[in-house]
Amino acid sequence: MDSLLLLSEFLGTLVLILLGNGVGYATSAKRMFGNQPGKWVVITFGWGIAVCMGVIVSASLGGFGHLNPAVSVFSAIANKDAYHLAFIPFQFLGAFAGQIILNFINWKHIKETDLATVRGNHCTGPAFANKEKATIFNFSYELVATLTLIGLIFATSKGANVTSLSQLGPIPVTLLIVGLGMSLGSSTGYALNPARDLGPRIIYWLMELTVLKSRKEEFVGANWGYSWIPVVSPLVAGAIIGGFALI
Repeated sequence: MDSLLLLSEFLGTLVLILLGNGVGYATSAKRMFGNQPGKWVVITFGWGIAVCMGVIVSASLGGFGHLNPAVSVFSAIANKDAYHLAFIPFQFLGAFAGQIILNFINWKHIKETDLATVRGNHCTGPAFANKEKATIFNFSYELVATLTLIGLIFATSKGANVTSLSQLGPIPVTLLIVGLGMSLGSSTGYALNPARDLGPRIIYWLMELTVLKSRKEEFVGANWGYSWIPVVSPLVAGAIIGGFALI
């Protein structure tokens, strides 16, 4: 596989995390000017723009702009091309790198911000914990949201208007991410993407073990009990839409 395609997924996902989780810091960290009312609207637009810019970076290198293991699983099944699965490790590496850069430039804010908020700027968490008998609902939220995401990506690539839609580039998926955040994102944080969630979650976990160990009394952990949902649910959605595409 062309090394530029792999690099495109790495850099595209790096930009996705840098801008996406960046808007989380901007609206929640102590002393941030963006930490004001109306934050969820800012967050949803921020993530929409983050996806758009990540896709543009990937496309500039000739990549597909998956930036998401669930999309790569869908593409591998729909196109009967297992090589698309090779993008997944580079998506995780991009997520690691993007979060490390983001944490470095926000270090002064991290030192003054409670660790529950800091963790929230790495990965998602549900309004109702799994132990509150909410596992099926949390899983379903992520499943339905990711089915909508990948299903509509598939829809824009098929049909009589595919040529005119392609001229819009990443704009449709940008608006889709904004819409999903506003409609289906407020209960689980709409991860939709295993790399986007698990990669930064691991970084936060490592931070607690190392550079944050002096704040042990504040530790909130990486919420591993929930962490499987934003990984498994989007992958299941990708497989379902991929299978549907074969019909």
